[in-house]
Amino acid sequence: MAALLLLLQLLLCCRRGSAATPARLQPSPLRVSCPDPHGQVLQRQDNEHRVSCLWNSTVTLHYQPAPGAGLELEGEEGQPPPPPCCLWYLNSASLRNISRWSGQVVLRSGEAPSPGASSLLTVQCSSASCAAPECFHRNVSVEIVEQDMRLFVLWPQTHLIQVWQPVELGWCARLKSAGWQYRFNSRRGVPSTLLLPSSEHQDTPPTVYPTVELQQTCATYYSYRLTVRYRHPGIHVAVVSVEQMPHISLRLFLKVEPDLVHVLSVSSKLLSVPHQPLNLSWWLQPLTLSTLVYRLVDTQAIGGWLCSYSSFMLSSNFCAISTPQNLDEIVVASVYFHVDGERFEELMGELHLLNGTLILTAGKETPIHVNLCPGKTNSSTYIFRYNKGTFYTSKDSNSTFPTDHPNTHTVFYQYKELSYLLTIEFLALEWFKFKMYLYMNQKRASIRSLAERDLDIHVFSSGRPSFLQNFSYLVWFIPAQHPMLQCEWTFHLQLFGTKKDRIVQSGTYTYNDHVKNAARFVRRSALPFDAEKYMGFVAKVNCTSSAPTPALLSVRVNNHTAKTIDVPVVCEKKECWISRCWIDRPNPRSIILYKKRASEFFLFVKLNVECHIGISIKSSWQVYPAKDTRTEPDWSKPVNTSSMFGVKMIHLTIPANTLDYGLYLFTYTAEVVPIMTSTVLKAYDMIYVQIERADLLANISGGTVRTVGFSESWTLDGSESSDPDSQEGPLIFTWYCTKDSTDYKTMKFNKKNRCHPFQKDLRWITPSGPIQKIPLESLPGSTLYYFRLVIQKGTRKAYADQIVEVYPGPPLILDVKCIENCGRSLIPTERFVLSGKCSNCKRRNRPVYYWSLFSDTSKEINFDWDSQTSTGRSGAYMSIHALTFTKPAYQSYVLHLSVNTWDGRSTSSKIPFSVNTPPRAGRCNIRPRYGIAFLTKFVVKCRGFSDNHLPLTYKVIVASKIPQTTTVTSVVENTFGTILYFGSEPKTPPSFLPAGVLSRWYSLTLYVQVRDSFRSFTQVNLRAYVSSPLKTQSLSAVFRQLLASASHLSMSTSAQQTGDRLRAGYLAYLAASLLNHVKKKPLGQLPQAQLRETVVKTALNISVNSIMEVNQVVAVLSEVTEAAEKMNVRSQDLAIGKLTEVTGVLKRQRSQIHWSEEAEIQTSGILRCLSNVLRADLLRLKNVSANGIQHVFSVMEGVADIVSWGKVPEETKTLIETGHWNITLRKNELWKITDYFPDLSTCHNCFFPTLRKRDVSGMAPDTVLSTAVFEFDESPFPWLGHTSDIISMVIGFKMAENKANGELVLFMPKRADIFLPRKGGVVTFHLVLGPDKAQAYTIGGFSFEISKTTMNVYFQILTKLKVTFKVLVFSGTNLTHAQPVASFSAFHDMPTVASGNATIPTECSITGPYIVCLPESLLKSIMQKSGLDTQNISVVLETRYILRYPNRKVVSIYIFNDQCLFLNGIESQWSKETCVVGPLTDWEKVHCICVSMQQGRSLSALPASNIKFLAAKVVVLPNTVDLGRNLIADIPKNPLTLVTVLSIFAIYLLLCCWAIRRDRVEKEIKYIIVLPDNEASDEESFLVTLYTGSRWNAGTKAEVFLQLIGQYGRSKFRCLWHQPSPAFQRGSIDCFLITTTRKLGDIRSFRVRLNNDGTSPTWFLSRAEVEDMSTRKVWFFLCRKWLFLDKDNPLQDWKFSVIDTQTPLPKFDYFLINFNRRLTEYHLWLSIFAPVVAGAFTRFQRLSTFLAVLLFTLLVNIMFFNAEKDEETPIYLRSLRSITVGIECALLTLPVEMLIIALFKYSRKDPPPVVTKMYPKVDSMYWNNCIISEKDANVIDTEEETAAANSAEMGTRSQKSTFNFMEWGIFSKGRSLSTTIRQLRKIPDTEPLLCWWCVPVAWGLVLSITVLSSFFIVLYGLSYGYQTSREWLIASGTSFLQNVFFNSILKSLLFSAISTIRPKYSEDIRWVTQEKHVEINSAEETQRDT
Repeated sequence: MAALLLLLQLLLCCRRGSAATPARLQPSPLRVSCPDPHGQVLQRQDNEHRVSCLWNSTVTLHYQPAPGAGLELEGEEGQPPPPPCCLWYLNSASLRNISRWSGQVVLRSGEAPSPGASSLLTVQCSSASCAAPECFHRNVSVEIVEQDMRLFVLWPQTHLIQVWQPVELGWCARLKSAGWQYRFNSRRGVPSTLLLPSSEHQDTPPTVYPTVELQQTCATYYSYRLTVRYRHPGIHVAVVSVEQMPHISLRLFLKVEPDLVHVLSVSSKLLSVPHQPLNLSWWLQPLTLSTLVYRLVDTQAIGGWLCSYSSFMLSSNFCAISTPQNLDEIVVASVYFHVDGERFEELMGELHLLNGTLILTAGKETPIHVNLCPGKTNSSTYIFRYNKGTFYTSKDSNSTFPTDHPNTHTVFYQYKELSYLLTIEFLALEWFKFKMYLYMNQKRASIRSLAERDLDIHVFSSGRPSFLQNFSYLVWFIPAQHPMLQCEWTFHLQLFGTKKDRIVQSGTYTYNDHVKNAARFVRRSALPFDAEKYMGFVAKVNCTSSAPTPALLSVRVNNHTAKTIDVPVVCEKKECWISRCWIDRPNPRSIILYKKRASEFFLFVKLNVECHIGISIKSSWQVYPAKDTRTEPDWSKPVNTSSMFGVKMIHLTIPANTLDYGLYLFTYTAEVVPIMTSTVLKAYDMIYVQIERADLLANISGGTVRTVGFSESWTLDGSESSDPDSQEGPLIFTWYCTKDSTDYKTMKFNKKNRCHPFQKDLRWITPSGPIQKIPLESLPGSTLYYFRLVIQKGTRKAYADQIVEVYPGPPLILDVKCIENCGRSLIPTERFVLSGKCSNCKRRNRPVYYWSLFSDTSKEINFDWDSQTSTGRSGAYMSIHALTFTKPAYQSYVLHLSVNTWDGRSTSSKIPFSVNTPPRAGRCNIRPRYGIAFLTKFVVKCRGFSDNHLPLTYKVIVASKIPQTTTVTSVVENTFGTILYFGSEPKTPPSFLPAGVLSRWYSLTLYVQVRDSFRSFTQVNLRAYVSSPLKTQSLSAVFRQLLASASHLSMSTSAQQTGDRLRAGYLAYLAASLLNHVKKKPLGQLPQAQLRETVVKTALNISVNSIMEVNQVVAVLSEVTEAAEKMNVRSQDLAIGKLTEVTGVLKRQRSQIHWSEEAEIQTSGILRCLSNVLRADLLRLKNVSANGIQHVFSVMEGVADIVSWGKVPEETKTLIETGHWNITLRKNELWKITDYFPDLSTCHNCFFPTLRKRDVSGMAPDTVLSTAVFEFDESPFPWLGHTSDIISMVIGFKMAENKANGELVLFMPKRADIFLPRKGGVVTFHLVLGPDKAQAYTIGGFSFEISKTTMNVYFQILTKLKVTFKVLVFSGTNLTHAQPVASFSAFHDMPTVASGNATIPTECSITGPYIVCLPESLLKSIMQKSGLDTQNISVVLETRYILRYPNRKVVSIYIFNDQCLFLNGIESQWSKETCVVGPLTDWEKVHCICVSMQQGRSLSALPASNIKFLAAKVVVLPNTVDLGRNLIADIPKNPLTLVTVLSIFAIYLLLCCWAIRRDRVEKEIKYIIVLPDNEASDEESFLVTLYTGSRWNAGTKAEVFLQLIGQYGRSKFRCLWHQPSPAFQRGSIDCFLITTTRKLGDIRSFRVRLNNDGTSPTWFLSRAEVEDMSTRKVWFFLCRKWLFLDKDNPLQDWKFSVIDTQTPLPKFDYFLINFNRRLTEYHLWLSIFAPVVAGAFTRFQRLSTFLAVLLFTLLVNIMFFNAEKDEETPIYLRSLRSITVGIECALLTLPVEMLIIALFKYSRKDPPPVVTKMYPKVDSMYWNNCIISEKDANVIDTEEETAAANSAEMGTRSQKSTFNFMEWGIFSKGRSLSTTIRQLRKIPDTEPLLCWWCVPVAWGLVLSITVLSSFFIVLYGLSYGYQTSREWLIASGTSFLQNVFFNSILKSLLFSAISTIRPKYSEDIRWVTQEKHVEINSAEETQRDT
């Protein structure tokens, strides 16, 4: 019928064809695929007509024309063929009817299969161009399944794994995908981790699987295998997980066993060698496949065997084996154990030891004889295995057998699964001892204990009794046992009542009580085992009620293992019942199910009905809205369930979108009616269902993995992400990226895994938006990027991942060129400059350059790139300083340049070079070394120089002062000076020398440079001492002679006469030097000006064709211009003209020879000349030559160009410094200038051009621009205006473009930011700040005068405070009742803002923290209102209360009004329009912004300067006036300190009265209490001391009874009566004198009892001591226990034993005792209020000491505050500072406190003995309460009679005793007081002793400190204000609290803790007997003593 319907549907949707052909199936016209986000999945049976899809919440199927479908052919009318008609079926149910060529089909949750299930989707198509059935196509099947995996062990199949045994693991998976990877992990396995792609599966599946089910399942799955080994035994976990989706993880637990396992050990007694031979036989028999039996029998019946078994061994006598009846046999061991492994065979063997020969027999093997030779060897070892040979070692004895040491022999042998270790120990050749150890081979068996093999017991109830019987059966089954083990099983059954209150039936069963065919009592289907292999037992149970009968079955196997099972016996008599009604849920404990609204879901009820007759079931579902699970729903308003399917069934289907969001209660009710009855059985269950929103669907186009090119622009498209519930509301898109996918697990950012340099966290640089456009070359190539898209809508989130692989870009091209020093070999005395640029690198590639230096042996050299280069090692250019390779370690080197771009590309280049080694150094000297300038002739002679590159030339330079006055930072060593000699001869002609430096004892330095033919030179420095001539008369002739010779030699013009020109220059230099020497004295008839002009003219005649000639001319001019004031204008002009010529020659020489070092040395001399000439011009301010200064700047510009030629981009700046001006040179490429954003706020003398891209559009990015900045301290243009107003340095700047041919093209930026530092220091106005009149805030003010022409006025607040000032501006100086005209808020970290709604006008260009602008409009408004020509402006600053006193050091004010001046060339005037003041101007610098300058490029001309100049002028304001006196309040006197001191004294006086009274009371109550019931006839007395603890409520008011227990007996319980004296108080020490009727001997313990009377019946007894008054022996007791009576045991007592003096005390108890003692003795404050004060340091002394220390602390605090009176800090720091001061003062007063305490505590005191006896007053009424009744006494204890021997001994001792208590007379009934008890204080040996006068000294210290401290506290404090006094009080309180609660307690804790490190004993605790000595004397002795 279904086939007919299918045929009819196809006929309706398809056209009929005209021709009928035989039916055949054509290929499918469509290709169906499911592009899952996790990759295309496959099954093994997939083909072109069968496709697999991974189940997901939504399954999307794409279809398109199949290859060969004919879509490329057109129809008859030129149109494509019509699409086929396709029917889509899902599990045979019609799903879709589609007639299109392409599209997609989406299966929602309701249509797709449920989790764990699979669905088959079929696509059946027919052609639309012909009739059916001729054009039917083959079906396409799509199986929608979940991933399924199985993990198992392939080998070993027994699951018995040994160490290092290969374990083959296998798993199979239903699906595979190209993007999936399986990760194997197993800790401590080899391998421990492994990554296996899903595509690398096994083509052939394993032949054997662990189970048949696995083999059937994995037959159609993909199979995978791997091998792992384990090095250690134990439980190991093997985990296989899928790296990508779906998230599946499987694990196996593998138990690895060792090779050998110990079974048992046997040891014999000592046996005789000749008379007791050893014969043992053993037997190993398998009982079952898993049970083995081992027996060891002694056939000689020697006996005395000791056996020990392993934990898994079970000893047994066995049922079927009788014990040996022969008396000559003894069973040594009879055990059995369980194993897992192959079947074992029966093994047996024997062992014989006779006269030192060991015979071993095993099975049918040949016996082995081992001669142990006990008399010949000390020891021997035998190791052998049957059929494997024997290994033997022995240690021979060369002497006779030693009788005092044992002789041991060891034998180890293996026989199949058993391994024996035998040890025979011979003693004196006559005796031996035998030991045997048995091991099992784990390679064959895995031994397990019975506990591991849980007892296999199955218990069943036979069912409910019928109506005809009143009993039931309990049936249990165990596995069938071997006959030898059957007798070990015992069963005990107990049946209880319904409430388990009584046993109603019990019985014991053995294995013989089993019942054949016991399975008939139980339904066969209920048995989970094979009944044929089990034995059954049946117990009949009588049913007494309908309720289940509780039963307890106990099973025991011998004495090894037992198990108890609690099982009910069913006796309920019902025909039908509902055993279960349960709505199915994933977790049985769940009460809420969470479902999605957009998905269909199901509810299923498990209904179990037990009935023997037919039934009818009526089901009903109801749905109710619920508020929560605790609130009952409204039962009257159920939900309409008409759209749900199965409301009357147990299976309820809820379609998608049926229920709204919220919580619903689903209830199910079942009514069961048995047939033919009226009984209705009802069952009910309910479940809550939370309807939630569906999960968002995140999707990134392109799949999970995609590949892009490095030079491609691509996008990340997440626009297909959606919300299945609703399309309303926007989705929030967030993109993430990382190079390591594990970062997404923690969502923590790892900088090394960032995808882009701009990433600051895991988020992408533009994280929002559905589509991300990635520009080309923006991500490095050859890298995987893990992108994640997270979408969010409300609280719902979803994400999708995509892996993007970026292909690498094109290879880099590195162009390395040599710029300077490019010969065959490197000249080490010149700089080495190279360029290594990446020609195809773009700016966005951000190339990183890295230079390295290697030797010729390819060893990298540790080169100092920072100091030896000016470019570093991280740029495209490299400039190595000159003189770097003067002493090369290698003959040749290799420079290595590597370039890496951030996109992953890299390349490198090597530049090899060799170094021309300079000439080998010789020796040079000068003769004579001492001489007179211009009179003595000197000769320089060198020898010993050699080199391979001849000839050598010698150059001698006389050093000048120029390197000390003019520096060029790019020059390594400036050797500028005049050349004395240059030639090939090593000896110079005799020559004069100029005078040396006077400050250096006329020393003169000469540089001797010996050069080879390649310009490399070795330099030697010489020093001569040339003094000035004393007589100047002869110098005139010398001057004329020098000048004449120079003029004659300068006329030489031929190239061969270069030496003459050099000589002429040197002679002219000497002449100029002579003039400088005598410039203050006349030289001939002509004045100095004309003489200098003659020298200049002589220099003009020297032609300059080389650098050396330039050097000579520059040296002459620099020397002659040193005395600029002695030169006339003509001389200066001539010098400037010659310098112009020299500069031009130097530029030509520099461009031709490309040597920078020598040329830049010459520039220092030129600049010195220019500095001298310019200085001379500026001296004549009224007659300044503007033309001359213009030429100076032209030469200066040329010099800057020469130095700039030697620089490369990215090099450090070159600074040229003279005495009056500086030049800073920089060179950079254009792209770096445009991308450079400097920190303008930190610059003080800087020039920053701004180049925008549109301004440099015609220039290449690598165009080199050089910048020169000229800095002048004084204005070089005094003839121009504003000279006197210029308050900053004058700065000139020039920018030029460097062409490849060296040509410079002037370049002027569109805008430039220039920072001009203010010169001459900054004068600020110190403002007085202090508290206002009301002392509510801090205030200060100033005023200044303005006029009608005043422009904007700025002032800056200079302070270290970080507070906000309120700035109020007033008109005039009278501020009383005046209203401010403007107000501002000045902040320390942000610009100033106007208060209220006002805004700062735009005319204020300067903004910044603490900078306030008074705009011109405000000032004009004030002037208009006043109507005057001038007006005072008052400014008031207010802030919160931070100052207590008026202070002038906190705040300063700087008022300024600046303007920027621009000079466009020397011919023009200063202009104010081009440059304006910038916003970063402050009191230190002026920020000028220059715009609209002459922009563009133009060729430079030397005579005309192209330098632009800039300066800043200030508008001077009248002086300011401080208004502090009118605003700041006077500070009144404050009596707080006086009140504090008086209060302290008042409290002290009150406490003094209390302390003195307590001291007196303690002296009176320090009694030794004699108990009233002591008798005179008592034989022995004891002094008992009890220590009550110091814990809270430790004392007691109850009566205390004590009993002493001694060596020879016990005393009676004695009441420790102490009335009226208090005792047993917290912390008290109470002494009682107790007598006994007989001698007790050594005290062993004592008992304590309480009567539970009083308000505080509990008592904490810390410790006790008992002293025998006759023998002075003391016993100590450590109690540490709370004593209190229990109501149920009123006669309770506590016993405490004597502590052993040699046993260490518990550390915690000792710590508490010691800590308590230190607190009560050493804590100055707490000890005053301690319950008992020990020692001679009384309470009154402690209180007085504390007063002195407290006042001293207050004094130190107030001295700190007085020292810091003028230092102001913010209010929020004052409290912290007060606390800090308090802590410091507390530490400073510690030494004073410790000194006074020591003087009081350790002073020598010898007080007279004090009579401290006390007899308590006994009241009969109270004494009766203190007596124990005879009955209670008998119950507690009675005095025991000692043995006769002890009595005799005791009697003997009593006779020897020298004390006779009868003689004392103190214990008579009359209680005579003729006897005294004296308590003397002992001084411990460890306690220091001071002299007696230390106590008066201590009192003197206390008195002086108290008086002086009080006086100065009051004296200082009265001058403080309230705020200061309050802060002082806080600091003082901090010191007090720290001293009381921190210092002393911490000190006690520290010392107590340190003392517990080493063990402590009872003698280390303070006891009364250690400190006091008690004497008891009679009256006669007392009189005799007196």
